[in-house]
Amino acid sequence: MKKQTILLAVIITCQLSIVNSFAQSPQGFNYQAVARTSSGVAITNQSIGLQIRLLQGSATGTVVYTETHTSTSNNIGLLNVVVGTGITIDNFNLIDWANGPYFIEISMDVTGGATYVLMGAQQLMSVPYALYAANGGTTGATGATGGIGPQGVIGLTGATGDVGPTGNTGATGFSGSDGDRYATSSTDMLTIGLGMQSLTVQTGLQYSVGQTVLIANSVTDLMKGNCVSYNPLTGALVVNVTIVSGSGTFGSWNVNLDGAPGPVGAAGATGPAGANGTNGSNGATGATGDNGTNGTNGVNGATGATGTNGTNGTNGVNGATGATGANGTNGVNGATGATGATGTNGINGTNGTNGATGATGAAGVYAAQFNFVNNGFTSWLVGNVSDYVSGNNSNPTLNLYKGHTYYFNVTVSGHPLRISSTNVFPGTPFNTGVTNQDAQNSVLVFKVPQDAPATLYYNCIYHSGMLGVISIH
Repeated sequence: MKKQTILLAVIITCQLSIVNSFAQSPQGFNYQAVARTSSGVAITNQSIGLQIRLLQGSATGTVVYTETHTSTSNNIGLLNVVVGTGITIDNFNLIDWANGPYFIEISMDVTGGATYVLMGAQQLMSVPYALYAANGGTTGATGATGGIGPQGVIGLTGATGDVGPTGNTGATGFSGSDGDRYATSSTDMLTIGLGMQSLTVQTGLQYSVGQTVLIANSVTDLMKGNCVSYNPLTGALVVNVTIVSGSGTFGSWNVNLDGAPGPVGAAGATGPAGANGTNGSNGATGATGDNGTNGTNGVNGATGATGTNGTNGTNGVNGATGATGANGTNGVNGATGATGATGTNGINGTNGTNGATGATGAAGVYAAQFNFVNNGFTSWLVGNVSDYVSGNNSNPTLNLYKGHTYYFNVTVSGHPLRISSTNVFPGTPFNTGVTNQDAQNSVLVFKVPQDAPATLYYNCIYHSGMLGVISIH
């Protein structure tokens, strides 16, 4: 069975509509291609499996979206799919079109299955910007008008229909679709100039000696000349350049056969505004000094003396005993003695003077000071200038105490130091009591809060091997 392939002459348009300010219709763009055998015969009315991937940065860049389709070619081999509506586990709406360039990569299974063969990749030139604008991107100034694209080679003429049984001439067959321009790309570093240019393009094409080839980095920076040689097994292409436009050295080229003028390219979207620069970090806050001791209380005054009790009055004289017989009258009771004068209360002692205010405590100092340097990308080397340990230690456990302040002197760049609550790289920042988090070539200050967890971590946010344990007491 002859090898079958798909031609990369495609028509890409953007389908995008905003329903209202709170909901958006599904996004996508049309993709059209003609499926042919290696001999140029259209593969008609046949189920074909497609895998479409969107690559960021280059034709071999990072894959940001993958989907599959099963599409049936029409009677001239044309396939139509909408990229963004296929079978996928990715989210097309989350693609950041402002962070381009993006390339579309096509793989195909002509049996309609999922055994895909890579057909090649091509840069998306305008669709992502329409999608970016639909997602709320700022509309910029109109881009420069695209250059005139080359015309494809004239396709094969369709066969004449059979003569009808009544002798009438049969209907004319369908016109052949436009031939392949053998659109491909190259990442060779080339300097725009006249003469021989050698580059590597896609394999399996049918460039012929003498054909006019257009090598373009942009609509203004390009070269045009005649094909000298092409190796379909290695993709090696040699072109004798006779016409140049622009100047410079580039490593990204679109390569096509040159033909009649194509349609005017869509206006390029203006790139997004650059982000604001980050604010400079705040200076470290000085440690708070300890509180001064309270002054002593003044002495209480002495209690005044208790006054003396008044003297008791004298008892009256007993009356004489009456004669026997009639009872004598009772003697008159003696008068009650006068009550003695009440003693006066003692005078309260004066209050003692307040004690003098204690002197202000000396400025607080750090409990320990650690010096951090890197041991390559594998560990921190930690030394101490106070009372912890001496010498260099690879990722040692640091014992810190609640309420105490510690200095971490980071004397290297490229290794930001972070106090973390987890040991999962790059670590979740623990910011309570921390000043100058993610420090490099500076000092990180950590006053351990009373509610700190029993275990924290110190780590470099760039290198997973530079991680140690902080034990809180």
